[in-house]
Amino acid sequence: MRLKLLLPPVRPDVYREPVVCPYEGCGGKHFRLRQASHKPLRDTLLTAVVAHRYECLRCNRTFRVYPTGVSHAQSSARLKGLGVLLYVLGLSYGAVALALVASGKATRLWREALGHPLCKTAVYNAVQAAGEKAPGLRRNAVSLPVGKDRVAALGADLTSVKCKGEWLSVGVSVDAQEGIVLTVDILDNAEAQTLKCWVQEVAAAVGAEVLVSDDADGFKRAADDNGMDQQVCKSHVGRNTEEWVEKMKPELAKDADGSLGTIGVKPEQAVADCEELLRLVRQRPAGAQSEALLVEDSPSVGSP
Repeated sequence: MRLKLLLPPVRPDVYREPVVCPYEGCGGKHFRLRQASHKPLRDTLLTAVVAHRYECLRCNRTFRVYPTGVSHAQSSARLKGLGVLLYVLGLSYGAVALALVASGKATRLWREALGHPLCKTAVYNAVQAAGEKAPGLRRNAVSLPVGKDRVAALGADLTSVKCKGEWLSVGVSVDAQEGIVLTVDILDNAEAQTLKCWVQEVAAAVGAEVLVSDDADGFKRAADDNGMDQQVCKSHVGRNTEEWVEKMKPELAKDADGSLGTIGVKPEQAVADCEELLRLVRQRPAGAQSEALLVEDSPSVGSP
């Protein structure tokens, strides 16, 4: 399943104008722009942005407003998001820091680093902050693709990440049509009941009616119990067909159990049918679905 991962955006020209004074007990709603100042920034694209300093006309104290994706921190939300992404994909905190290290300061072993400095502690803090923001699934916590208010087909898959010597189950949900990630969630385990609840919450949040997954029993149950149609993703169909053909061809070539002789099919024809079925699944030419059904229904393929 191909994924398109969306990192938090940084928009240097987009500011959220203040509506209330940030200082406790003030409550002022009228402000004056006092200064536009240069702010150095660690980011994947930008090296600096402009921060606006406002004065509250009620308490006369000043505060800064930063562009979208920027805060008082040295690193942008985009760079922190990249660090969290690499951690979720299996790198340790230290490995993420090495992968992002500034190439100018890197040792000879790290010459191919990405050149975006984020220290190990900053990676840890970013991961912890991301985890605190997602204690459970809610509609407003699911990032729908731009321009969509629902996702008809929900893609779901599991992976495992080793953390502090223990393996964690990570569920990844995507818009199966666009390939865009919706959620990345730490699950209690990979059991069927856990998958059912996880799929139910994400599907309800995005309005999905179809579940696209591998053919594991847990996902089959999740689809059935949640009243969803299920489709096995193309990559798994291809791998399953390849494994089946590899297993069956030697048996068919020698008519191991004599069943081909019983139905009057030559071993050469049975092997040819298997190879044709595999070709149709791999290439998916026009009309492949109806042709594949004819091959699957033939006595030579269906008999062993």
